[in-house]
Amino acid sequence: MQNAKRVSTPLASHFKLSKEMCPKTQKAMDYMSKFPYASAVGSLMYAMVCTRLDIAYAVGVVRRYMNNPRKEPWMEVKWILRYLRGTTYQELFFGGSNITIQRYVDVDMAGDRDNRRSTTRYVFTIGGITISWVSKLQSVVALPTAEAEYVAATKASKEMIWLQRFLDELVKNQDLGRLYNDNHRATHLVKNSIFHYKAKHIQLKYHFILSCWKMGS
Repeated sequence: MQNAKRVSTPLASHFKLSKEMCPKTQKAMDYMSKFPYASAVGSLMYAMVCTRLDIAYAVGVVRRYMNNPRKEPWMEVKWILRYLRGTTYQELFFGGSNITIQRYVDVDMAGDRDNRRSTTRYVFTIGGITISWVSKLQSVVALPTAEAEYVAATKASKEMIWLQRFLDELVKNQDLGRLYNDNHRATHLVKNSIFHYKAKHIQLKYHFILSCWKMGS
């Protein structure tokens, strides 16, 4: 891919991947066995974990097809490589004096075309530098967007608590900061118990964020 055309996005909008695309005949499977799909995805995962958080979502999509890949997912793998090739000039810059943790969480609602599960995505920064990030399918199928955001916020709050305790060991009296999301209904679900009758179907473990907010308030 050294001389491949560079692209500016890690996941192109025209890639609509699903397990229905996987090869169903032995001939098609033998054809795809010629390509180092698993090896390429493994290399991308290494880059994602170490420094390239910007490809986390795209890698999460292509790794679903490692057992039985087809041409379309393989084309997306090469697209990610083209993206990395086109962004080699970018770098992480560590600096600044503000060590307050900034926390952001969002959801790709029902983005998985196979089982309609949503993808939890959160990122944590210190001094403008990203230190922790996740892009992962949720283990449950959320119905409204607010529920998916609520589940994602719970996952992010656990990471938030761990990072806060770790930072407290280094510097005392740190501001707890806020966890930012873009869904007002999910925020109301956390803050106002009057909405809880609408959330009785949500698994109990996802109400963990409610207790976190009460302790913080």
